[in-house]
Amino acid sequence: MAGGRRRRKRTSSRKGTSDPVATELDSIKRLLVLQLITSGVQTTAIANALKVSKSVVSRLVPARKVKGRSSKS
Repeated sequence: MAGGRRRRKRTSSRKGTSDPVATELDSIKRLLVLQLITSGVQTTAIANALKVSKSVVSRLVPARKVKGRSSKS
């Protein structure tokens, strides 16, 4: 590759995919991560279990928005 840049492997399915199974699995993954976050599991621990960086988990489910809503209930 020109300039020595490497392409990173995507860890989540691409948006707008025509494969309904991949779309459904991505939704299930997001719901499970959301459940872990609302249960109090740290984003770092989730990232370690999925073998991805913490930023990938943060992009899947923005924890600040989730925690902000749950504390108002």
